[in-house]
Amino acid sequence: MMHKPSFRRVRLSRLSAVIIMASLIFSTWCILKYCAASSSPPKIKLNNNYTRMQTTNVVGGGTSSSHHFLLGSPILRHSSSRSKQQRATTVANGNGSKVKHCILWFRNDLRIHDNAIFHHPSVKAAERVTPVYIFDPRHFKDTDFGSSRKTGGFRAQFIRESVNDLRSSLKSLGSDLSMFVDKPEDVLQKLAGPQSIVICQEEVTSEELNVDKAVSKGLHKVDSKLVKVWGPTLYHPDDLPFSMDNLPEPFTVMRNTLEKRAKVEVRELLPDPKLPAANQADGSLKDVPSLEALGFSKEEISEMQTQDEDKRGVMKFTGGETKAMERVAHFTKTALKTYKKTRNGLIGESYSSKYSPWLACGCLSPRMIYWKTREYENAHGGQTVDTYWLIFELMWRDFFRFYCVKHGDSVFHLSGPKNPRRAWSRDSKLINAWKKGQTGIPWVDANMRELLQTGFMSNRGRQNVASYLVHDLGVDWRYGADHFESLLLDHDVCSNYGNWVAAAGLTGGRINRFNMSKQANDYDKDGRYVKMWCPELKELPSKCVHSPWDLSSSEQSRFGVLIGSDYPAPIRAPKRGYTGGGGGGKDNRPRRNGGGRYKKTKNFRGKGRVHRGRTQDFYTS
Repeated sequence: MMHKPSFRRVRLSRLSAVIIMASLIFSTWCILKYCAASSSPPKIKLNNNYTRMQTTNVVGGGTSSSHHFLLGSPILRHSSSRSKQQRATTVANGNGSKVKHCILWFRNDLRIHDNAIFHHPSVKAAERVTPVYIFDPRHFKDTDFGSSRKTGGFRAQFIRESVNDLRSSLKSLGSDLSMFVDKPEDVLQKLAGPQSIVICQEEVTSEELNVDKAVSKGLHKVDSKLVKVWGPTLYHPDDLPFSMDNLPEPFTVMRNTLEKRAKVEVRELLPDPKLPAANQADGSLKDVPSLEALGFSKEEISEMQTQDEDKRGVMKFTGGETKAMERVAHFTKTALKTYKKTRNGLIGESYSSKYSPWLACGCLSPRMIYWKTREYENAHGGQTVDTYWLIFELMWRDFFRFYCVKHGDSVFHLSGPKNPRRAWSRDSKLINAWKKGQTGIPWVDANMRELLQTGFMSNRGRQNVASYLVHDLGVDWRYGADHFESLLLDHDVCSNYGNWVAAAGLTGGRINRFNMSKQANDYDKDGRYVKMWCPELKELPSKCVHSPWDLSSSEQSRFGVLIGSDYPAPIRAPKRGYTGGGGGGKDNRPRRNGGGRYKKTKNFRGKGRVHRGRTQDFYTS
């Protein structure tokens, strides 16, 4: 007669088997880890085709992947996953030889302070250092949407001023700035001889990456290299607790990860650079090129000068690091203490920081703002809701840059990263009325006219006009993003397109649709802002200014404004009777037929949830 084994013996034998199996798995893992560590440097993965190795990327000729248009999109701008790049193991030209010539190629980093390109080892090792700025003619051509320059007059002038200020700063260091109007790939190949290195700030979207590819190809022909360093964000990618492939979304999850879970620190400012003496390179312009030299007509320049004298603008924006630091000092001293309370304002220079134009051109480092704010806190009893909220805005800028790395081309596609099925309008009548501030909705028109006349618009205004274009008019959101890119002083490609694709409800999160009437009454209750930019309505009582279409014929005559004549009738009938939150009630808008084509994907999420409250922020303004 056989005896059954005791329960205790069975349990022990099974436990032993589990322990042995776990030991084998752990041993195998240790061996693999040791082999991997001994054969390659530490890596930080950014996306499927790109690996950032520590902080510096060296790009050889012809290494970048090609880029393709999807959905028949006419727009050129898109981001792209990048090809694997090898880290430089010496401060030499990639092959152990000494660096003869180091070219500092400035792009969107027009400053001396906290600028990583000055601190690459090749700068000290090189026999000669040449700072360069190149005005790329492609930046001043009309876009594929056809109605505007890629870089309009306001930003072109701001860039000119910023470059001129950078040159003055370099000269004070004993160096100089060489300036050209040409394609960077042509200029840099001519400047670089054998054993040269070109150093620039790393960008993440395709137009810039395509230029990098062309530059690298040209440099490869003359035995030189392109080196890219990171510099545009508050948090350095190497310090993040996640890879760009795994960027936590939405923004709040990323913020909580950085602040509460990982407690990532912001790096200290880089020290001021020391540069060897340098003169302008052969062929350099002696002075910053004029707007006319950049392709602007005399009529455009004359109109700009008239607009520049418009006293209704929030403030006078002058490009350059010098003015940027003046603005930081002034705002920190006079208005930081009330920032959270006033940041949704519309009139005047103190309601928000207005740092965004200088951040966009790189005249101002986000880390400089961070540490200046920390100095203020130390002198005034610690962190407040106002100082926190300013840093919070800088984190939004980081989020959209990382978002563009993660999602690549899809950020610029008609249907966005999540590819929901939706029909869009490309009705030129609707688009032009929106651009010119002639929609017949005073709240929208006032904001659009401010943008048209000054190159600036409040954060609150940007959210509202975007919502109106895509949700009330049903217009292809890329027309709005393209218009902002042309006119805004503070255009930043990642923040602009990231905000617009989110405003259009194409990122898989909540859909933010605003009720124009409620927003106007919440943020311009007395109608002062609307009357400033829509003078046709200046005689109307405050209670009527946001809905002039409700006036009777006799009231219109009495107040001197005939709707449809003196001021346009609404191009779309406004919603009535809604008194709820920011969104404006259930989305019952009739769907318009659009011209887009859509790909079927497994990630199709449908229409999404319409949200009525707060949204992401359009830049740090």
